[in-house]
Amino acid sequence: MGEHNSKMNRYNWLCVLYVTFGAVFYGYDSACTTSVLGYTSFLEYFSLDSTTIGAMGSAYYAGAVVGMASNWYLPNKYGRIRTIQIGCLASLLAAAMQTGAHSYGVFVAGRVIGGFASGLIFVVCPAYASEIAPPKMRGRIGGLYSYAAFKFINGLGFYFIKGNVSWRLLLGCQLIPGTLMFACSFLMPESPRFLAYVGRYDEALAILKKMHGTTHDDTFYIREFHQIKAQIELDREERLGLKAIWQRPSYRKRFLLVFWYAIACMLSGVIVIQNYQVILYTNVGFSNVMSLILTGVWGCVGTLSAIYAALCFDLMGRRPTMFISYFLIVAGTLTTCITWAIYENGGSTNRSLAKGIIAAMFFVGLGYGGPANAFLATYPAEIMPTSVRPVGVAVSYMTQHVLIIILVQFTPQAIETISWKFFLIFVCSSFVFAIVFVLFYPETRNKTLEEIEAVFGDKVAETLDEAAQHIKVEHVDEKAQAQGHVSPVAVHEEGTDKEHTA
Repeated sequence: MGEHNSKMNRYNWLCVLYVTFGAVFYGYDSACTTSVLGYTSFLEYFSLDSTTIGAMGSAYYAGAVVGMASNWYLPNKYGRIRTIQIGCLASLLAAAMQTGAHSYGVFVAGRVIGGFASGLIFVVCPAYASEIAPPKMRGRIGGLYSYAAFKFINGLGFYFIKGNVSWRLLLGCQLIPGTLMFACSFLMPESPRFLAYVGRYDEALAILKKMHGTTHDDTFYIREFHQIKAQIELDREERLGLKAIWQRPSYRKRFLLVFWYAIACMLSGVIVIQNYQVILYTNVGFSNVMSLILTGVWGCVGTLSAIYAALCFDLMGRRPTMFISYFLIVAGTLTTCITWAIYENGGSTNRSLAKGIIAAMFFVGLGYGGPANAFLATYPAEIMPTSVRPVGVAVSYMTQHVLIIILVQFTPQAIETISWKFFLIFVCSSFVFAIVFVLFYPETRNKTLEEIEAVFGDKVAETLDEAAQHIKVEHVDEKAQAQGHVSPVAVHEEGTDKEHTA
């Protein structure tokens, strides 16, 4: 397929940093569900019990599912950037409602709207990131996307403020990501693949040049443009769209891979640990303050995990990195079950056992926090064609969040009634999926989005090497372009036609 030598220039890096901020947007918002449960003033203000706590959490994720489902329509209709702006505005309304809530109903309504905003942004951002990143950098961007660990530490910082001000400040900080992301969105370019998809080829080429035109390889963006254009035109000729998801076997396979991985993510047990870790910590004898400190440690573990995932995804590949991930997840959930069972059956006075439970939970966080999160942010967007990419990513996160709603709603009761036995579900599920992953998930490292078509048996309209043969590699005289009013797209296409004629 040829070597892809493009490196990210400064402008491309700024765009990537912006889009990965969507993870912070979602991460802090969802983390409020975790940290705020450690605030006694919050629990007393709304008179919460295990049922209303579950409803509060599941309401947020229900809103997120609706936001994610909106990606079936909004990104391909209005563009990736406009979709992000809609989500930002919704988030500001949601944060204001939660921060100023004087009743449980208003607070939950704010969580629903906040979930919608987060779901909308959290899905469109990986699709957008995959469309602007060079092939050799997509894995690192997935790692960056899972890098939002600081969210848990804020819960400890606000805890020591007296009264209801503490939790209102914690929730009020949700205004910051939405405001920043909305303000910066006006400086961001639209996705070049979306622009090509809607026929705005001149704009697409100009953005690709700005992002991927470097002194290291100043021909990559031209070859990339012709490959994108050829693939979109081929898809149109074959009339591939949403209906292809059901009609084309290769598309069905991709959606099944996305669907099953999303299920596997939630049946790893990580959402149970993340959302209810304060309850788990207090159940084994830790104080509220120490529980909040441990949530900060959990965040730091996630940070370390995201760093090694970002490095390994592009250097080692997706599959080897995920092998490490699932080894840690299976080992962590199994050890959690064993130590928790011993602790409850006569070892509750042994502080070493309590620490062992926590250490085992952190093993799950180390395995999931970086690789599994990065894979979810990278792989679905990689394997989906341009016409259905936002839909594929939406299906991934929607499936995940439907399961989150179920788990978040019933976990408090499950912990109260069956305790450590609840985690046996996660041990078995992760072990089974690790085998499924080895058998059915292909490697996508270092391939352009268009070349990934071949991995699933579909036709690649034009490889980068073929694109190089069909275009004029040398730079076009800018003065001649200006005098003849010829766009770069027209010049390159003219060169292609002449070669075919010859």
